[in-house]
Amino acid sequence: MLNSKGFDNWAGEYDESISKLSEGYPFEGYYEVLSFVSRCVDLSKGTRILDIGVGTGLLTKELYNKGVGVYGIDFSPKMLELARRNMPNGQFLCHDFTNGLPIELKKMKFNYIISSYAIHHLDDNKKIDFIAQLKDSLEENGNIIIADIAFQTKDDMKQCKDNTKGWDEDEIYIVADEIMEKMRKKMLNATYTQISSCAGVLEIV
Repeated sequence: MLNSKGFDNWAGEYDESISKLSEGYPFEGYYEVLSFVSRCVDLSKGTRILDIGVGTGLLTKELYNKGVGVYGIDFSPKMLELARRNMPNGQFLCHDFTNGLPIELKKMKFNYIISSYAIHHLDDNKKIDFIAQLKDSLEENGNIIIADIAFQTKDDMKQCKDNTKGWDEDEIYIVADEIMEKMRKKMLNATYTQISSCAGVLEIV
């Protein structure tokens, strides 16, 4: 699992390297995932998005170019440099989301809170606690959209792992059948869509 310095070192080559790794684990279907998330966003005037783990802005740049107000947090200063270059009018903070939201954002409300390929740094209970906290930062009828390495069942994940070299044991991937049951118990209403063999999207309303 990379720390902030690891992502700093990756930042300059991140976008290009993702395009080369978009077949097989861990980034199979990466661009299909981003397109799916983008289609979930209402582009009405005044729409405001918070991107958790914004990175270079690959996910939100297209939405930004269509007039959406973009806020983002990331723990990598180098990634944020590129995000600011891609979205000069966006608002970005260097912050580790595993510590919750930065105080500067806690009083703000967003139409969408989105995240891509970041929340696997939290175990299931922490994922759910974090999602519950994020709901307090949503406008009425707002949505949380989480895209990540994910599987419908534990057997699906095992099959991917058994056929993969370089599986990252430090990361905690979404298994939809398990996490959605836990979310229901916390009164969180969610749907899940499998996009590729190792990627999916959770939508929480």
